[in-house]
Amino acid sequence: MSAKPKRTTFRIRLEEMLVSLRNDIGMGRYAPGDFLPSEHRLIEQFSLSKNSVRKGLEQLVEQGLVEKVPRIGTRVVQNAAAATVTIRLGYFSTLLEHVNLMTLLNRFHRTYPGIVVQPVPLPSTRSASELADFLNAEPIDVVTVNNEMFETMLENGPASGQLEPLEPSGSLYPFLNRPFTEAGALYVQPFVFSPFVLAYNKVHFRETELTAPDDSWTWDDVAAASKRLSASRGHLGFYMHYLSINRWPLFLLQSGIRFGRSPEGRLAFDRDLLRTAAATGSSLLAAQNVASAYLSERDADAEALFAQQKVSMIVTSYFSINSLRETDLDYDIAPLPHSGKPATLMLAIGLAVNKQSGKKQAAKRFVDYCTGEEAQLFIRKTTLSLPSRKEAAEWSGPDGLNRPSRHEVYRDLVPTYRLYADMNIRYAELVRICAELKLYWAGLDDMDTVSRRIEETV
Repeated sequence: MSAKPKRTTFRIRLEEMLVSLRNDIGMGRYAPGDFLPSEHRLIEQFSLSKNSVRKGLEQLVEQGLVEKVPRIGTRVVQNAAAATVTIRLGYFSTLLEHVNLMTLLNRFHRTYPGIVVQPVPLPSTRSASELADFLNAEPIDVVTVNNEMFETMLENGPASGQLEPLEPSGSLYPFLNRPFTEAGALYVQPFVFSPFVLAYNKVHFRETELTAPDDSWTWDDVAAASKRLSASRGHLGFYMHYLSINRWPLFLLQSGIRFGRSPEGRLAFDRDLLRTAAATGSSLLAAQNVASAYLSERDADAEALFAQQKVSMIVTSYFSINSLRETDLDYDIAPLPHSGKPATLMLAIGLAVNKQSGKKQAAKRFVDYCTGEEAQLFIRKTTLSLPSRKEAAEWSGPDGLNRPSRHEVYRDLVPTYRLYADMNIRYAELVRICAELKLYWAGLDDMDTVSRRIEETV
């Protein structure tokens, strides 16, 4: 059995059309009395059928934004612009799939028709200054923030100078506040989260007569299973994007390493622990096709190969397995294997209100909605991502998605959740360490040379 490609869904394109038209009305691009583009033009622009376009326009009519003029077109009503306030949402593009963002925005507007949310994709900035320049140049009111981004923002000054403080919610998992708190104040309201786990193809395991992975598995078990799977099936038994900042540091976290700093500000660390972490990656590389793993350019390569059944096991997240939710792939997930202490990296994404926003009340209302019961339950029922609201995350019932049977394993893993900060290291330093380990894994430098260079240059 092969995984069917994900359905090309008209619903996503329909939601994009609605958000686009609603934003154009809210921003005044279509003034009261103006006509929207013709149905034929909307069909071409958004690759929709005539029935879909008409269905979408009817929703705008019901919301009081437009009216149908027989045999002429769709006209913006006189009071549409005056009745709305527009806020701008800086968002990660991955959220389009991970939380069905466009549909979520439309649901928000049905609840609060007087607030239009204009989505603005966040640039792939890495430095604190670039991020600050973007937020200052663009009138962003609400911004999606992850662990890494919050840490980057703090390099540019205290959070209190950039973001509005928010009231912690007792309905959200309390451990999600930790990555977004500074000096005892919360600046980012947790939205969705995910630990890293091991996904495996159940058919491949049955055919190879391998026992399914469980919380006792070590990376040595993965390497041994990978060799058996590769030998019997002629493809990769295990695969991960080793150079990803959300992948290889897992070995560091599990080694128990904690970084210090010399008086000169350089990194100080236990070389043996770094060697142990690097050796784990080496042993896994040896158990598979080294060239393919080394040349991987993006995290999503693993999920793509897994969906094509070219690989039997991958390191992944709840966010990433959303690419499998509309396939018929027979798969499941298990706790991340370990070497030393069980530990897994936790990714958290939250919503923050820009300190410079002139529409803080509407912005906070949007944040409250996204972390409220309706939106959080919507995320749980329509995606594989984990909502931050405990009640929603632990909801159970049929949803029609190809959800792993062990979806709730994340609850057992909570004691093993870790952040980069737990190693007393900054994101930029991890990036530079990765550049050195890349040479080691490629066999171009030995570990002593790599360790010395990290100590001297980082």
